[in-house]
Formats: sequence, structure tokens, C-alpha cells
Amino acid sequence: MDQIDPLFTNQQLDLQGLPEAEKQVMVPLEPAYKTIRYISASAIGVAIILSAWVLALTQTAWGNFGYVVAVILTLLSIWLVFYNGLTYQYMGYAVREKDITYASGWLWKNMTTIPFNRVQHCDIRQTLLDRKFGLSKLTIYTAGGQNTDLMIPGLLPETAERLKSFILRSTEQSIENE
Repeated sequence: MDQIDPLFTNQQLDLQGLPEAEKQVMVPLEPAYKTIRYISASAIGVAIILSAWVLALTQTAWGNFGYVVAVILTLLSIWLVFYNGLTYQYMGYAVREKDITYASGWLWKNMTTIPFNRVQHCDIRQTLLDRKFGLSKLTIYTAGGQNTDLMIPGLLPETAERLKSFILRSTEQSIENE
């Protein structure tokens, strides 16, 4: 019972020696994706603004409260449009030999890394706007469930296809090496 199994090791690592994920060189998304973000946010903003003002003007029982809410929703909708354009420059992805990372966010930063040995499958999708601007979205599904899946928008279809092929090949190799 005193003998340790030589096949099992789990050495503690020095945290100072670990690579910093934030220092990865991120590949930016296609510039047309910024336009898609503006269009989508503008459509949502216009719907919110119109709804707010229609309610404010038709619901006389609300009095001035309806106008105050409509002004606040108008300002928030305008901020939504600008925020969506602003955050575009903080979006990107990096592919390494054993994983893929996607980063986004300006105020609320998000960086997700998925090791290839966790990938179940990938697919490529296009919305109507994506097709209009010649872009695709690559979705990577993992063994961890829906909250661990990764979607990289704003890719050229050729890039999305190359990434998908590389990830699936790398997934096969990592399974064979286990």
C-alpha cells in the first residue's frame, strides 16, 4: 500500500511559469461583421424605440412616466448600437496546436478556450445577413454540454471550412494519442 503507482502523476505547477492566455495573438474577425453587428443592433433598437414611444403616446394613464421610460429606452437603444460597433474590435480567435480560443467583450470581457480533445463536432451556419455579406459562423460543440460550446462569427466561408477541417483532424489525432 505504500508504493505509488508510477503511471499516475499529478505534479503541482508553478503559476508564474504558466503562459498568459491574454498574450495570444488574436486573429480579428472580418470587417463586414462589424456592419452586421450595426444592422442587427439598429433593428432591435428601432423596434424598442418605436414600441416605447407608441406606448408612451397611447397610454395616457401613464402620464409623464411613459415619456420618461420612452426617453430612457431610446437612449439605451442608441447605446446598444454604438456598443455593438465598439466591441467588434475586441473580438478575435487564436488557433494553437491543441486548442482554439475566442475572445470578445469590451466592458464584459470573455475568453473561451476549447481543447481539441473535448470537441464532439463542428458546423458552419449562415444567417440571411451573413449570406448577404459573405460570412459564416463556426460552431464548435464540446463534450461538456451547451454552455461549453463555442461560436465564432464573422468568418469567411473558406476560413470557416479550413478551421472546421483542422479542428476535426486535430480532434481525431488527440483521440488516437490517448
